[in-house]
Amino acid sequence: MNTTMIDILRARAERIREEGVQLLKEFSGMRPMNTPSDPVVIISPFGSHSWNDLPPEGRRIQARLLPEIDRFAGLIRALTRNLPGSSSQKLDSALNDMRSAVEQDDRTWWKTREEAVEGFRKLTDQVITMLEGYHGTSSSAVQAIPDTSALLASPDIEHWQFKDADHFTIVLTPTVLSELDRHKINYRNQDVRDKALGLIRRIKEYRRRGDVHAGVPVVKGRVSLRFLASEPNMAESLSWFDATNADDRILATALEVIRGDLGARVFIATSDINMQNKAEMAGIPFREVSAQGCGQGD
Repeated sequence: MNTTMIDILRARAERIREEGVQLLKEFSGMRPMNTPSDPVVIISPFGSHSWNDLPPEGRRIQARLLPEIDRFAGLIRALTRNLPGSSSQKLDSALNDMRSAVEQDDRTWWKTREEAVEGFRKLTDQVITMLEGYHGTSSSAVQAIPDTSALLASPDIEHWQFKDADHFTIVLTPTVLSELDRHKINYRNQDVRDKALGLIRRIKEYRRRGDVHAGVPVVKGRVSLRFLASEPNMAESLSWFDATNADDRILATALEVIRGDLGARVFIATSDINMQNKAEMAGIPFREVSAQGCGQGD
């Protein structure tokens, strides 16, 4: 379980670079806006050349790649809200230039395919280099953010284990704590109500061990527990998240935790297939927790 958000973003950038290079190298072309015989010289601030029309195979790559770039850019923008303004602008400019190189709906300063290929490679490298410059590449922190299903399926959190994590912190979000409060009273299944009530009692006992917002030990040297007090700012998260949806709020909270340390290992702990699907779309790692408390890979 060595995957950090930096690792994930680097891997996605490499996939985008590979497909973008294929598009530019095999299917793209550009022509000068002006020729010596032109009676009128057109000067554009957006570039000296125009893109040629793509052939059908190029359009297929383009149609596949543009949504991937949009998801990549959306995730990076959600994770870099705290960057200084100038750095944020440089990052945003590189992301916009990546999209423009694939969309090919505007002028370009690149004059040849070779220039375009090299330029696109530099743009993808620039994005990751900037992120690593501000956030580093790795840290020792491992944080598991469970949804309610994970806690109810395996309420004995002191027995939780995750591969390659000798020590980890379980981070409880306000959304999950609210759901447990509702389940202890309103859930139709008595067994679930009992589990929710037992979890809440146990969590209240952990509060006696210190500042739960800073983190308290559950199993000394192996498992810690930390509470988050505020709901996520959905306006600064991914655009497709729904503020009224509990899973989306948990995912948005995970992004806020990751934003604080892109080099940490942070993941959603869940057995819910819909949550796993959403986490994968958002680019957030997930792990399952079995009823015996043994962490399984995503």
